[in-house]
Amino acid sequence: MLPTVRELLADQFVPADPRVLAGQRGLDRAVRWVHSSEIYEISPLLSGGELLLTTGLGLAGVDAGTRRHYLREIAAREVAGVAFELGRTFDAIPPDMVEEASRNGLPLIALRTVVPFIDLCRAANTEIVSREVRSLRILNELARDLTGELAAGNGVARLLGRIGAVIGCALIVTSGSGALIAAHGVDDDRSAWAAVESGAARASIRAKDSTWGTLTAGPGSALDAATLSAALDQSAPALGLALANSGAPSGRPQVAATALLADLVNGLQMRQADLRARASAAGAPGLSGRTVVPVAVEAPDSRIATRFLDVATKELGRPGVIAEVHATTYALVAVENSVADAVGEVARALRKSLAANSTEGVTLVVGDACEFSSAALTAGLSASRSALRLATRHRRDWLDGPLTSCRELATELTVETLPASERARLAAVLTPLIDRDAAHHSSLTRTLEVYLRHGASPTRCAAALHIGRQSLYQRLERIRELLGYDPNDPALAATLLLALCAHRLGTGR
Repeated sequence: MLPTVRELLADQFVPADPRVLAGQRGLDRAVRWVHSSEIYEISPLLSGGELLLTTGLGLAGVDAGTRRHYLREIAAREVAGVAFELGRTFDAIPPDMVEEASRNGLPLIALRTVVPFIDLCRAANTEIVSREVRSLRILNELARDLTGELAAGNGVARLLGRIGAVIGCALIVTSGSGALIAAHGVDDDRSAWAAVESGAARASIRAKDSTWGTLTAGPGSALDAATLSAALDQSAPALGLALANSGAPSGRPQVAATALLADLVNGLQMRQADLRARASAAGAPGLSGRTVVPVAVEAPDSRIATRFLDVATKELGRPGVIAEVHATTYALVAVENSVADAVGEVARALRKSLAANSTEGVTLVVGDACEFSSAALTAGLSASRSALRLATRHRRDWLDGPLTSCRELATELTVETLPASERARLAAVLTPLIDRDAAHHSSLTRTLEVYLRHGASPTRCAAALHIGRQSLYQRLERIRELLGYDPNDPALAATLLLALCAHRLGTGR
């Protein structure tokens, strides 16, 4: 909430008849203090953000090179601007000074009416202090409101509403894995990710003695950068408490489940006998001796994720180990060894659970089936976590619905591990399409991927893209012309899919 150079000139400095001679683009710089000095070597005493007032007495009788040096040194200290009172040292600001200030982007102002500097400083600095006091009052009121919301037992959504009312811009909460958890002031997930990418300030959220995720403020806040940053830092602990309190009830089996999954996620190796005992204590003795399928879930509230997983395990007829670790909900689901496709079996149970409930903000990843051992379970949970991060960030691009699996994302997981140079080499296969899309805002690259991912079926591809088949045929013909070969060639299918994947991941979408 600090005033800018432009604001001070338009208000407190009006009696001095200011005229901006150079550095107009810097007029929106915040002014931390207004200071007057006639010392030539003033720059070492400046800390940045000052608006310096001078009559130019320290420059009396010096040559152009010395005047340039004076302004260059001041600009290097990142001051907000320099204002010269005319009539004492200079009747007009020398052209060399105007040129040097312009070169350094330094606002250079001529004060054409004599007003005592003490009057200008008093008026401007009073405004600065008043704004700082208002900033402190805003932060104090925000702290009081958040404390009241926590005392009332309200959750993350209510807290974000309170914070958003103060800072006046979008607020996004993301987990440590990069998943979108909650948002305020945006219409959809795409807008939320746009706010994250152009965020004006961020603060880490801690919950249960660990860094849980990030609170991001999107662009457009009416607060200055310092106040905005302070507001986020002050709000993050309250969000951490709300998130910590939003987990499932902690009965004895739940405590054992949370501890077991936390140790496996963190890579703790344990003896087989200990693993069996801990699974039994977590309420799932049936894991031992069976095929185990890990599942990872991101949801706005861990209770939503737990409900989906509970319904699915009941559908399979055997309890699983379900708990929240580092703000992600995990499950270990037992499947009979006689089942040919354990992953598909768990996915079918989850789809049945999802069909009867809202899936807004929910993403689920079914991991690869593995044996009941700490090493295998740790690897399976780690892969599920990586796949969940990809699925959460990219589900709008190429995933159908909230549910996917590690085997469906195997290509993405593999390509993501490649060096940037290898990704670029793969993506180069698509250069004609990428260039065409960039130049004409077309979607030929996406069309090709949807087409290949739907088995090169025009009917299914057109339906997925919500276009007519004739429009699809026109796009495919254009793709064929640009590439110079037929993308339907079976020998090229794998290469094209890898290239599409490398391009998509490499662009950071």
